[in-house]
Amino acid sequence: MVHDLKPLVIVGAGGLGREVAWLVTDINRQKPEWDFLGFVDDGVQGNTIEGYPVLGPVEHLFNMMSADIWTVVAIANSRVRMNFVRQIQGQGRKLATLVHPSVSMSDYVKIGAGSIICSGTVVTTNVSFGQAAIINPGCFIGHDSELQDFVSMMPKANLAGEVTVGEGCYFGLNSCVINRTTIGEWCVIGAGATVIDDIPAYSLAVGVPARVVKTVRSEELGVED
Repeated sequence: MVHDLKPLVIVGAGGLGREVAWLVTDINRQKPEWDFLGFVDDGVQGNTIEGYPVLGPVEHLFNMMSADIWTVVAIANSRVRMNFVRQIQGQGRKLATLVHPSVSMSDYVKIGAGSIICSGTVVTTNVSFGQAAIINPGCFIGHDSELQDFVSMMPKANLAGEVTVGEGCYFGLNSCVINRTTIGEWCVIGAGATVIDDIPAYSLAVGVPARVVKTVRSEELGVED
């Protein structure tokens, strides 16, 4: 029934946020769960091209009186997402966890609060995600892999078994990582890269095989949503 739906606000009305709104629609088609109220975004006003309402800037979220509102941050930039999540948690708001009905995963998967796992993704067994992960459509995460908080995987990124991923890492489109590999915190793995060796923290790695081409500060790791 309508009154049983959980009110939801999405932070970020860009392309990713609008895709997450579609994810919410698909969840509700299978089993009604969410009452999507709209977006908050500091750079967008009015309605999105789909007609979804933008309620106001992000500050508007913190001024909404209801304590029952759930929130998810749909921003691919891991650093920006982390900052918003910490503000939300500091306000005592609840983080929604959204998993598309088409996701295939075992019963032995742990998903941190605020995570988004999009359609067509496969997660095998004994896999753990930290909080506020973003896993775009068509990704694969193999057995016994561990992803820390605020990891972003773009479409078709693949992790083989026993991969360890540090906080804030970003995997570009169609990148892949072989088994028993460690990716240090706040790394960026470029689109199409193939990682065959461990990557140290704060690295930009590109190519086939992937090679570190730059050491970066975490605040430099900005990516488009």
